[in-house]
Amino acid sequence: MPEQNGTRNRTNRRGFLESIGTTSVAGGLAAVLAQRDIVQPVAAASATDPSVFAVDETADPDATFPQSVASGGPTSSGAILWTRIAPSAVVSEEPIGVQVATDDSFEEPVYEGTVPADRLSSTHDYTVKVDLDGVLESDRRYYYRFVYDGVATRTGRCRTLPAAGASPDSLSFAVLTCQDYQNGYYGAYRHLAAEDVDFVVHLGDFIYESADGAYTSPTTDIKDGRDIDLPSGAGLAESLADFRTLYRTYKGNEFLQEGLEQHTVVHGWDDHEIGNNRYWDEEANAPVLPDTDGGEQPERAMEITADGIQAWVEYVPARVEFDPNESALQDQLRLWRDLQFGDLVDLTVTDERLYRDGPPCGDARITCTDEEAQGRTMLGHEQKQYFTEWVSESDAVWSVWANEVLTMPLTIGDNWSQIELLHDSWDGFQHERWELMQHVADVDPRNFVVLTGDLHASLAGHVKAGYGEIEPFETYDRIGVELMTPAVTSVNAADVVDFPSDWDDDALAELTKDQNDHLEYVDWHQHGYAVVEFTRDHCTYTVYGVDKDADPRDAERSTLARYRTPDGDPSLTEL
Repeated sequence: MPEQNGTRNRTNRRGFLESIGTTSVAGGLAAVLAQRDIVQPVAAASATDPSVFAVDETADPDATFPQSVASGGPTSSGAILWTRIAPSAVVSEEPIGVQVATDDSFEEPVYEGTVPADRLSSTHDYTVKVDLDGVLESDRRYYYRFVYDGVATRTGRCRTLPAAGASPDSLSFAVLTCQDYQNGYYGAYRHLAAEDVDFVVHLGDFIYESADGAYTSPTTDIKDGRDIDLPSGAGLAESLADFRTLYRTYKGNEFLQEGLEQHTVVHGWDDHEIGNNRYWDEEANAPVLPDTDGGEQPERAMEITADGIQAWVEYVPARVEFDPNESALQDQLRLWRDLQFGDLVDLTVTDERLYRDGPPCGDARITCTDEEAQGRTMLGHEQKQYFTEWVSESDAVWSVWANEVLTMPLTIGDNWSQIELLHDSWDGFQHERWELMQHVADVDPRNFVVLTGDLHASLAGHVKAGYGEIEPFETYDRIGVELMTPAVTSVNAADVVDFPSDWDDDALAELTKDQNDHLEYVDWHQHGYAVVEFTRDHCTYTVYGVDKDADPRDAERSTLARYRTPDGDPSLTEL
């Protein structure tokens, strides 16, 4: 695969997310998206009028930029910068200025550019993306801001990847997932803002499609101040205006803004960006949204999914691939990609929602055996091929998979009485998992690490070459480790289950480990985030707990666990 600016994929990324080509209705969801003008990042023109950057220091940035700023899509020579301008602040024919500097005073900017006024419109909900790829130096942290009509955004920080061939001594990721706005407060983001990490990896569920508390704790109401009214009046998002409202609400939160202002994010997605437990129905050639009203009707599900995708693209600064010449969405829009951090870390991000088959047995659990069926896929044919090639070609010290749902099995019982608890995870796609892990074992990368979210728990355990489909699980060799980050706010076991009074937080964890010998660490009760640091000698996983119910200004951070994996040995040692 060709290399470009620290990322690797089969096409040039500079033209990604171009205007979308047309296709027939038979082409499926692509036909719905083909009619839309989806926002694309632009390369800002060199500034010729210095007055664009004149700033009124007394102006309130929040009135003009209510969602502040964010950065993502890092390369070795740039990143994508994002903001949104309030419709009430729009001035006819006023361009948008972009400044980047090595200091937060912007006295000597390293880059100044402008985005033409016609890029700012209701068509894209007044969002702006600027691609600085090819502009900045590698492995550097920069300060940036947008300026519009004399008002500057709050200052953001972005970071570039190491150059190809570089040998960094260390690299750190904060790993986040699952942040239901209605189920808690964002104290975790206040701590993230002060976190000394190189990048953030967000594994998805950045928003939840709900406005009626559908996924909040059954024992409590929507948190105070967390009410959301969707334009459609529905409880779950079903229009572009609904999804945009959700992103505006989430990104309007001051503490989430603080975290995003300070770090460049590598974004994935999960199901709630569009609909809970979504999957693709190959027979209908359409998505299925089981929880959404009308979500099992192909045309309705297509329209809602297209709305969710459009809003995601508008509000999330991610460097994804788009080919408008393909006739089907699953060939057009590709979130799966990999990033190279010199020779230390090779990170791949996969999409485990757009291509996956439905649940193996519907709602059945105890009597289900179809989860072992050959041919069931989570990745789809082309992405699966991409993943196996990535494993084969990755020659970094650490080959790291940003994986949405749990790879390791989570079961109760033994042998014929064994029951897989999570058919939405890789336990529902056992044969494909076995094929992938056998391939990892055959290729034998130097170190294989899986970063996972989705489950609203923190786990650390051993990845094995097989999971009992062919031979008993314990007979397979360890080939890596899996590290799961807790939810920022979304419901966990303690939110859902009223545990007996004589149970402490460790009781359920010990029960889980008793049934799953490959797990070294389990915590079902705490919210927060994880930090994973890679050096040339080891990988260190630290889990932080932050109370989602506390006022973010008062929410303290505690260290829940620290584990270390040495170079060349897929083991986990508690620190």
